[in-house]
Amino acid sequence: MCTNGTGYGTENKIDWNERSRRNGVVFGFVSFAEGKLVALVEVIPSLNSPYPISKDQSTAFITCVYSSPDSRYDYRGELIESVLEECRKLGFSRVEVLSGEVSPFPNGTTSFFVENGFSNLGTVARSVVMLSGIDNIVLLARDL
Repeated sequence: MCTNGTGYGTENKIDWNERSRRNGVVFGFVSFAEGKLVALVEVIPSLNSPYPISKDQSTAFITCVYSSPDSRYDYRGELIESVLEECRKLGFSRVEVLSGEVSPFPNGTTSFFVENGFSNLGTVARSVVMLSGIDNIVLLARDL
């Protein structure tokens, strides 16, 4: 699960992530270029999501999409395709993700996911204050 910084909330996320990994709940893909991590995508069943989203056995939920700001190439689209294929193999029929309407946090901008075949299901949180300013959080989905 994406974490940013330290403190109570971040430590709770790290603890949740460690428990989920031990239970085999979390999966994902990582891209390396020239020996350095340049991108990653992390996924869980929506039933295991700590977020207040609908829980469904056939839905996977992307918890983290990261792209290194130091990379010249954006590897996220390729990783999303790998995640979608893995989700199909695991029996999921839908993948959901939360994104910033214009902010890259969480997970990337809404336009990135729309460009990668996701449908915008609407705003789930309005006027969220983040480091990059005020933004809306959007739920997106892609049927497999």
